[in-house]
Amino acid sequence: MKFSIVYFSAAGHTEKVVRHIAEQLGGVDRVVDLSDPFLKACDFSKDERVVVGCPVYGGRIPSIVAERLGKVSFDATRVVTLVTYGNRAYEDALLELNDVLLTRGAIPVASAAIVAQHSMAPSVAADRPTATDYQNLSVFSRFALQKYDELHAVPVQVPGNRPYRAWSKMPVTPVVSGKCIHCGQCIQKCPTMAIWITDPKKTDPSKCILCMRCVAICPQQARQLPAQAKEAIEKKLAPVAKLTRENEFFF
Repeated sequence: MKFSIVYFSAAGHTEKVVRHIAEQLGGVDRVVDLSDPFLKACDFSKDERVVVGCPVYGGRIPSIVAERLGKVSFDATRVVTLVTYGNRAYEDALLELNDVLLTRGAIPVASAAIVAQHSMAPSVAADRPTATDYQNLSVFSRFALQKYDELHAVPVQVPGNRPYRAWSKMPVTPVVSGKCIHCGQCIQKCPTMAIWITDPKKTDPSKCILCMRCVAICPQQARQLPAQAKEAIEKKLAPVAKLTRENEFFF
């Protein structure tokens, strides 16, 4: 049996992890990309098997994930969930993701918190996930497969607190250098359509969620965080930059 995947993955790290788990479980069937601003409503039946994942933003799931999961319905569908985080902490994110899915009718039966390269400070957890991380994910997948087949599904217990921690985006947007050739890739791929169609050098701060997709995909490397913001983030993350965090798995 193949597995469907539902994910938000602006920089691509979460998608790789979600796909790896689904492939270990039996292969990828349906794909629901929550970064698609034109995402259509869809539903999953009780008999389907799904893997859901997203990155952690400040100890929470991105608000866009909760919003777009509102278009996805489940009929007591058993799901495996995961969050990826850049070596600091995932705090309430995994709990929040599972809570949102429960409200949509899913039953999270296994969960994981996976260390991945930090999207704003690529030097933090730069080599994660490693080959060893993927080996551990493969073992996790085998145990998770058993949870899909248990007679009575019980929601998995994961760390976190309610109410969830407060968090808000830094009040900045990526800046654009003279290297920009107006290819339009950032405009086409922006999850919130925050970049002006007529001028890719302009970004609407009220729409931008600082997901860093435009920075990651720019073929000219013309987009980046403002220098002051980048410096502040790197300074904040310096104490954990070189730590080797262990992935965490819950059944």
